Amino acid sequence: MNPKLLQRQVALAGVALVATLGSLALDRAEAGDGGAPADGVPPVRGKWYDAVVGTFGPGLYGRTTACGIRLTRDTSGIAHPELPCGVKVVLANAGREVETAVVDKGLVGARHDFDVTQALAEELGVSGVQLVRWRFAEKS
Repeated sequence: MNPKLLQRQVALAGVALVATLGSLALDRAEAGDGGAPADGVPPVRGKWYDAVVGTFGPGLYGRTTACGIRLTRDTSGIAHPELPCGVKVVLANAGREVETAVVDKGLVGARHDFDVTQALAEELGVSGVQLVRWRFAEKS
């Protein structure tokens, strides 16, 4: 296996683990099991990460994704090789921020961290392969 790919997969798995543990801790605090009242817990702001993304969609419209979503030209979301279906993330590019979710899993373009649907690319002003910023969405 390519060492850079393995390193990226380990890093993404670590990020997912930290996010999961943080979410569990917040759930526990909100349920009153964490010792601090939920009203006293300040909102947690996520750390931003850089990612190389490409686009997907045209040519696949009408097909069902690995997440069970029928892909159309209006579908907005990301295809990620490791994050579970439905995980909410925020992407930022060119002064725009969009909250979206994982709508497909599996392989993405070569040297891409993940791919965005054509609809999301248009909303973010992404064309071709591009560097964007992303973070996990804050819990509502």
